[in-house]
Amino acid sequence: MNRQKITRIDNARLRGREGLYTLNIDGAGRIASIEKNTSHAALAADGRIDAAGGLVLPSFIDLHLHLDLAYSLELVPENRSGTLLEAIALYSEAKKSFTPGNVCERALRAIRDEISFGTGAIRNHVDVGSTAELRLCEGVLAAREKMKDFIDIEVVTFPQDGVIRDHGALDRMKAAMKMGCDIVGGIAHYERTPRDSQRQIELLFDLAEEFDCRIDCHIDETDSPESRCVEYLAAETVKRGWQGRVTASHVCALASYEPVHAAKVIGLLAEAQVHVVTNPGVNLHLQGRFDTYPKRRGLTRVRELMAAGVNVSAGQDCIKDPFYPFGTGQMLEVAHLLAHADHLSSPNQLGSVMDAITINPARSMRRTDYGTMPGCQADLVILPVDTLQEAIRCRPRPAAVLKRGVRLLMK
Repeated sequence: MNRQKITRIDNARLRGREGLYTLNIDGAGRIASIEKNTSHAALAADGRIDAAGGLVLPSFIDLHLHLDLAYSLELVPENRSGTLLEAIALYSEAKKSFTPGNVCERALRAIRDEISFGTGAIRNHVDVGSTAELRLCEGVLAAREKMKDFIDIEVVTFPQDGVIRDHGALDRMKAAMKMGCDIVGGIAHYERTPRDSQRQIELLFDLAEEFDCRIDCHIDETDSPESRCVEYLAAETVKRGWQGRVTASHVCALASYEPVHAAKVIGLLAEAQVHVVTNPGVNLHLQGRFDTYPKRRGLTRVRELMAAGVNVSAGQDCIKDPFYPFGTGQMLEVAHLLAHADHLSSPNQLGSVMDAITINPARSMRRTDYGTMPGCQADLVILPVDTLQEAIRCRPRPAAVLKRGVRLLMK
């Protein structure tokens, strides 16, 4: 991957502004100033990009990804039922033979794909279950180190096989945090009983307090309306004073709750300032497998959560693995699926869809220097379209991707 230092972008369209603009980038890789164009003629010079009327956005953020899983489809037996439970079982056996080197190689391929589509930051969940041990974590951390100049990656310790039901999971999670992981993960609904699910949540907060870090928990990734883990997560967030530091990923069961209880849980999530991540491609693919007709869509209640003030993001989740045989690492495709799955088609709603892959995940990552305003890091994507609607409709490849003012030239 080659690099080119950029000092100026001409003829750029900016979200929410009329006309064309010039963005000046300083030596520290930040947006120094923004000027309205007086002429559409761009001077050809080293360090300058002519956006040619294209839309300039902050680079996309993929807030939920599994790099250790990426491109493993051919390494795992076929998931004949297409269900989440069969995928977990198949992968649990296959990953016994995975090496840090193999994981690193596949992770690097996925990271490069994400960058090529305009992603500037990733939150990755790495499996530290009993059959993964710390080998997968070692591979992902090695890939992150190799790509640190090109993309920002947060790593979550993910106990794929549970915490209560998987002896030694907490010890491996602690070890992974000491290896360089950033966030405590979980999978509360995968425990054998509701009480064990609650106990897992308590243990996750104990671990987060020990390392003074955030939490991102896979939770209620099921259609069952009996799965109520997310309300315990939100309640424990308030109890521990961890507001704004907790993310609930998937939250699919919320869509199956009866309306009164769903409203209560959404209100609790808003009170606890819990961030929510939906993964539209994977949730559409895996959920509703036990339904006849009509089939549930599987996503959480995106528009209702947003209306209540909950910060909602969208993630890729999986790229060509036994959980999801599709996935490209293209966040505009994720946005496109979200717009379809939750009927988000009006101009304001499409703005919310774009927020779900830009400013909302930036808030969850606690990024204060993200955006297209002076002082923000020049982590930018230039799209060859002039509106958000066209970006989501056409899902074009970026005309350019910048990281801290450096243009990344894909080989």
